[in-house]
Amino acid sequence: MSDAKAATDRRIKRTRQAIRDALIELIDENGFDSITVQEIAERADINRSTFYFHYKDKFDLLNQSSDEMLQELSEALKAGGRNPDGACRLLGSSSVASHFEHIADNAAFYRVMLGRQGVPCFAKQMRGAIREAFYGRLGSFRPDEDERSLNVPADLLCGYVASAHFGMIEWWLENGMTYSPAYMATMLDQLVKHGPLNAAGILER
Repeated sequence: MSDAKAATDRRIKRTRQAIRDALIELIDENGFDSITVQEIAERADINRSTFYFHYKDKFDLLNQSSDEMLQELSEALKAGGRNPDGACRLLGSSSVASHFEHIADNAAFYRVMLGRQGVPCFAKQMRGAIREAFYGRLGSFRPDEDERSLNVPADLLCGYVASAHFGMIEWWLENGMTYSPAYMATMLDQLVKHGPLNAAGILER
């Protein structure tokens, strides 16, 4: 890649990031419905023609921003699925906290989108991304057995794990992320593997 092409790509990336940051700030302040393209452009310090070069309208901006963020989350979830020696791990492995690190790196986006002023469908999409990531690796936990042999239906199991994971992320964001990504990953791993009462020490394992 030439230096000129690399510089152009960096400029485009910075511009799109500025537009997305402006969107999130304005959603937090006023809610999505009342936002205009002009307000987004002014907050991002660009003109309207630059906005329309990248996006069709504010809905396209919201959809692309959400899709890109959830794609990054899905990739982080997949990256966190195995530890270095290849042994299969549950979501939230203590050895890999990449998905919680992704949330921390993009905390402003997730906090707003999942908050009071956020877009309700995003939470559903996020739970779906977590559920699909876990379901995609479910067979590797017991590779020699059909999922019908599980004691709990696969869809129910994946729904439980996704809801637990989503709930922990939501709580973490709402409470200022006082725990590290590694700690959150370890706690999720313990809760999913042993159940909440056993993990908390209320019941004997």
